[in-house]
This record gives sequence, structure tokens and C-alpha cells, in this order.
Amino acid sequence: MDLNQDSDRTQDGFWRRIGNEVETVGVEAVRDDERTMSANKLFVVWAMASASATTPVIGSLLFAMGFTNMVIAIVIAFLIGFIPAGLFSEMGREIPLTALIVARRTYGWIGAFIFSVLFTFVNVGWFGLNTEVGGQILSSIFRTSGSFWFWVVGIVQIILVLFGMKWLEYFYRYTAALMIACYAVLTAYLFIHYHIHMPGPNGQFTWGASLSTILTFSILAWAYKISTMSRFCVPAHQTKRRGWFFVAGSSGIMLSVFLMGLVGILSQEATGNWNVALLGTHIPVWGVIAGLGVALAVIHSNAMNLYPSTVDLLAALNTVRKPMKWEQPIATVVLGIISTLLAVYGILDKIQGFLNIIGDVLLPFTFIMVVDWVWIQRKKTPQNTFFDHPSTASQWLSIPATVGFIVGFVINFWGADFLPRFFYNVLPLPVVGSIVGAAIFWILAVVSGLRVGDDSPETVR
Repeated sequence: MDLNQDSDRTQDGFWRRIGNEVETVGVEAVRDDERTMSANKLFVVWAMASASATTPVIGSLLFAMGFTNMVIAIVIAFLIGFIPAGLFSEMGREIPLTALIVARRTYGWIGAFIFSVLFTFVNVGWFGLNTEVGGQILSSIFRTSGSFWFWVVGIVQIILVLFGMKWLEYFYRYTAALMIACYAVLTAYLFIHYHIHMPGPNGQFTWGASLSTILTFSILAWAYKISTMSRFCVPAHQTKRRGWFFVAGSSGIMLSVFLMGLVGILSQEATGNWNVALLGTHIPVWGVIAGLGVALAVIHSNAMNLYPSTVDLLAALNTVRKPMKWEQPIATVVLGIISTLLAVYGILDKIQGFLNIIGDVLLPFTFIMVVDWVWIQRKKTPQNTFFDHPSTASQWLSIPATVGFIVGFVINFWGADFLPRFFYNVLPLPVVGSIVGAAIFWILAVVSGLRVGDDSPETVR
């Protein structure tokens, strides 16, 4: 027996198994045998994705409201956002495609291409920003180079995303308790060593601006990405009870916002800094646990930035060419390296303003897609037609969706300059603009002859 040949075959078998686990589905429809994720798993995925190392900053951003008002605002934000988030969750279970492919029927191929490119860079930006924040915290805790931790965190995230949603779900599920325990240690240290009391209102604030902050920071910023994950869930037609699937993603997102926002506001009150993870620098032994919690929080959230960024880029590339088997892992590595380099060189500090206004784009995009999927397409467009090459000008660019989006964005971005105060002091202005934009889209779609609830496989554009 040739031992070298046996060793070679063993190694070949090992690498073949590894290669088979790398996700290569790209933008194509997920096979039915891969659609096994339960609602409970979807809840855990989004709870952990939302529990970023930067999530406690919500406690600082809403500090002037006080604890009670902050909780009320988070509950109201959930009530506003869970319906569009739930509809995207069901979209992925009804048709196992990423949202930017479904957007081809809403915005046309050119419109979907533009959004795909934009959201790719947005997600890359958030990936890099979270990596930078996490690296700085870890370097403070362990008193080592920040660049070293940028690359450690970046490489771990790239490897995880390479193996796709199956292994990401495993990672979220089996590290959730550990991350919770780490932040519990930090919170306990906060209560033991600092005077804690629930802060009350202590400054000027408006409900409209506060709600806008929560919605664009959390539930509605994530909404379109939910279908990218829920396409791996049990198909809608195979489940009798759909309620928990509908709210699992949004519930996970907002539970993390509430819990980490609570930690953030208490840390802000007690220490003057929202970032409770920095307490790890004062804990001789438990600082390692704090660092582990921070690393997990960064990786949890950033995986859900890099993964959609990869899929969004593939949606853009698919506009001009057919998918290739290994393009998803290649795109993941390239985007992950670019994002980490942005963190290392601190370029992200110069684009935070851009990232902060992206909610003005995301919300009208989201609301118009929901209206189109539910009331224009009536959830009846066959999945293969999303890949049919456009044959008319309206299939390249949807005028109703374009006009509706522009109106929504203008109101979101400039509405405070011309609308009565009620629309931005009391109501969340980005939601107001997005609802108006979606309504205009629906009116123009009906007037221009888009078939509402047509049973045929073709939808007129």
C-alpha cells in the first residue's frame, strides 16, 4: 500500500469537503432542499446581527429622552417597522431570491443595478466602520496595535461569510449565549463599581427625530436584507402558521436594540461614555471576557454587512453577465479585504456623513418595493421571470418607481425645510417621505396600466 497516495487522497477528500461547504448560490434561487431554516433560527440570526459593538450608541443618541421615553420610542419604532420588515421576510420565503433581484420588477433592471451598486458600497462602509470600532476597543482592552485587531476581526468575518448562511446560522446560534454572558459581565461590573440610576429626560428632544434615529439605525435599515436571509427558511407554502416567521426578524433586531440601548444609556449616565465595552480596560481578568464579547458582537453584525454586500454586488454583475459558480466566494474575499483596508487606514471617518444619510435612500426603496410586491405583483411573479432580459424600455427603468423614489428621497432629505413642524418633530420624517413616495408609485403604476393582481406570468411594465 502506498501511504503517500492514501495521504494525498485523504487531503483531497478533506479539501473537497471544505469546497462543498463554501456557499456558491449567488443570486440564483435557493434550492428547496436548502430551505430549512426555522423561524426561531431566523430570530437568533437577526438578534445577533443587530447586537453590534456599536448598537449601545443608541443609548447615547437618545440620552436626552431618558430611559422611559427611550423604551416607548423603541416600541413605537417596532410597531412602525415590523410590517415592512415582515413582508420582506415573507418575500424571501415566497420566492427564494435576494431583494435586489426582485427589485428588477419594481425599479427595472437599470434601477435595480444602481441600487445594487449603491448598497454594496454602503454595506462595505458599515463593515469597515464596525471593524474599525471593534479593533479600537480590542486594542484598548489588550493594549496592542489596532491594525492587528482590524485584520484579525476582518479575516474571521471573511472566512465565516465564505461558508454562507448555513454556517453563519450555526455560528450565531452557538455563540449567542457566550456573547450575552460577556456583555452581562460588563453590565454587572458597571452596576458594582458605579452609581446607577435610570436617567430621566434631561434635555431637548423631539419624538420625530428620535424615532427616525431608531428606524434608520435598526429595523428599516435592515429590512430589505431580511429576504436575503429568509430565502433559506422553510417555504411559505409549507407552513400553516406564518405569524412567527413574519415577526421573527424584526423582533430579533429590536430586542437587541432595546437591551443594548439600555446598557448604552446606563453606561452613558454612569461613566459619561456609551461604550460599556471600554470598561474591559479596567478589569484585570475579566477584560479578556469583555474583549471576546466585543469581538463576537463585531463579527455577528459585520457578517450581516459583508454577506448582503456580496449578494448585492453579484446582483449588479448579473445585470451584464451570467453568474459563475465561484463568483460569490471571490466577491466575499475581495470586498472583505477592501473593507478591512478602509478600517486600517481610517478612511471611514471621512464617509460617516454619507453612511448617516443613507436611511433617506433605504426607506423609500423599501416601502416602494413592499407596495409593488404586495399590491402590484400580488406575489405572483414567477421567479424565472426576474432573470428574463428586458425587451421594453419600461423593463429597463420603471418610471412610476423612479418618480416615487425621488419624491420620497426629496421629502426625507429636505422635508424639514418646507413641511410643517408636525411632520418632523412628531412624526419620523423618513417614514413620512417613504409613505408618500410609495403612494405616488402605486397611483402612477395603476394609471400607467400595470396589472394589479394579474394571474398571468407576465406583468406589464
